[in-house]
Amino acid sequence: MNLLVKNWSGLLIVVALTIFSCEDSSDIGLGLDPDGIRLNVLYAELPLEATNVRIDSVRTSGDSRLLAGRSSDPIFGDITSTVISRLSYQNAVTTVPTSVSEDRDSDGKQIYFIDSAVLYLQISKVHTSNFAPAQTFNIYQLADTLFPGPSYLSNFDTPYLTSQLEGQLRINLNEDSIRDFVVKDSLQYVVSTRLADSFAEKVFGYAEDDQQTASSNLIYDYKGIAIVPDPTNTALVGFRPADSSSIRIHYHIRDHYLDDNLVETDSLYEDSLSLNIALNGAGAYYNQISIDRSASLMNAEAGDYNSFEVGNGSVYLQPASGIYPKINLDTLTKFLAAYPNIQINRMEFAIETKENGKYQDNVENMRFLYVDATDGSKVNASGLSSNRVFESAIMTDNGYLANINELLVATLDETSLIYNGTPTFFAQLVESQTLTVDHVILMPQDVTTPDFSIFDDETGFRIKLYYTLPE
Repeated sequence: MNLLVKNWSGLLIVVALTIFSCEDSSDIGLGLDPDGIRLNVLYAELPLEATNVRIDSVRTSGDSRLLAGRSSDPIFGDITSTVISRLSYQNAVTTVPTSVSEDRDSDGKQIYFIDSAVLYLQISKVHTSNFAPAQTFNIYQLADTLFPGPSYLSNFDTPYLTSQLEGQLRINLNEDSIRDFVVKDSLQYVVSTRLADSFAEKVFGYAEDDQQTASSNLIYDYKGIAIVPDPTNTALVGFRPADSSSIRIHYHIRDHYLDDNLVETDSLYEDSLSLNIALNGAGAYYNQISIDRSASLMNAEAGDYNSFEVGNGSVYLQPASGIYPKINLDTLTKFLAAYPNIQINRMEFAIETKENGKYQDNVENMRFLYVDATDGSKVNASGLSSNRVFESAIMTDNGYLANINELLVATLDETSLIYNGTPTFFAQLVESQTLTVDHVILMPQDVTTPDFSIFDDETGFRIKLYYTLPE
């Protein structure tokens, strides 16, 4: 249903604001009163009650990062993340002329010679609260097939073969490099490790078949890889799933022939070739995340979506450990109910966080997801993945006006440390009782980032409301 049908008067207010809005909040309303008619434009600041909730089953398939590593934190607990990824060929094995291919087909001679298989991973960011330089990752073959259609959740368990170690990646970090990743988040830093010869031979062997057979064997026979952190690791490392992250099998081709003396010999036909393999095959990859909160501030006996407090006056947001703020909009609904003829000129969320640690960033942004009205606890995940987003989250004014799925995203101002979002039309829909929303959960666009934000539970969550009471 188009919400404009039920709130045409709200449309007129928003259009008027688009024409007459002022940058300085002290001047709000002046542009609406060109003839000196008093409109009684008022301002109210509404504090919002907030608690924490835990959500341990967020979708991580098709994520913006491959997240591998371990982190032990007194606030959030012990986090372990393993990359689970299908593979896909990015190119084919170089074809050769008949004179060369006949050597293999008729004489059974080897013409393709594998030099090495190398895993390349481009680091996007490093997260740690306990610096240690050496980080080790084991690469194993998967024991189950991944498919591109289903949504894989962070707590989904895909088995891998610990008996089939394909390689080991060692990364040596230093304090400067970690801080560079936190600040810049864009360094072109690629790490690599050689994979087992048995891996190269098997995967290259598939590629020598026709394209369809080769892809099928890679998916259903080999299945994929798991990048598993060593138990001694102290950092969560984010790798880009595309760009420079890939596997390359380096090889060359030799030509067998009889020389002038009719002696069988061979020579280099072509060198420096590579078979490139993507880690994000058809988007079939995800981050498998486990959390042990038993020795942390978040050890409250609360199930998913149930509110809890840690008792220190703070509310937390850290997606990687499944910790999110849940805010109560009761203050807003009661305020609107007290003024039946109120006209809302502008509504702003102002959510203030605190300075973060040396090796940690604050979460970049947040969305406002409705708590599912069917049972009073869950985020409406089905609505978010369908075309009924307006039933699942606060949208932008343009989203409501144009009837498009455009979620409101409050972005952090690095100077003021405030997340700002302006859902004026949403407030008008609540005031007209077109929408009934009791609670929202704050969840960023990046649902697996180990970045975190801390808020004061009394002053951190506010609504700024500019409104008119007709005289």
